[in-house]
Amino acid sequence: MAKNVSTAYRFRVSDAVQVPLRGMLLRLKLVDGTPELESLEPGETIQLVGPDGSRRTAEVKAMSLTGGNASQKGLDLYRQLDLVIGPDGAGEAPIGIGWYVVG
Repeated sequence: MAKNVSTAYRFRVSDAVQVPLRGMLLRLKLVDGTPELESLEPGETIQLVGPDGSRRTAEVKAMSLTGGNASQKGLDLYRQLDLVIGPDGAGEAPIGIGWYVVG
């Protein structure tokens, strides 16, 4: 039986690294929900929530999954995702541990 896929999800930022000339790499761990992988593909917009509750949006520039090609099955299995967001989404306050990506 197929797993229910929803648009409501929450990822915890487990690491954030500046990528020269590209933006910022966010290593994410899924903590709630079952997102559709298509909603996190390059060109999509994500919502970032800081530890203080502040919010900002960012455009996804690139995506990869642990363990191989990006697929819904891989996301459901590993529950981890790496996203690269552009420098405009990085904002003034640094993104790091304690931040969330929600949808």
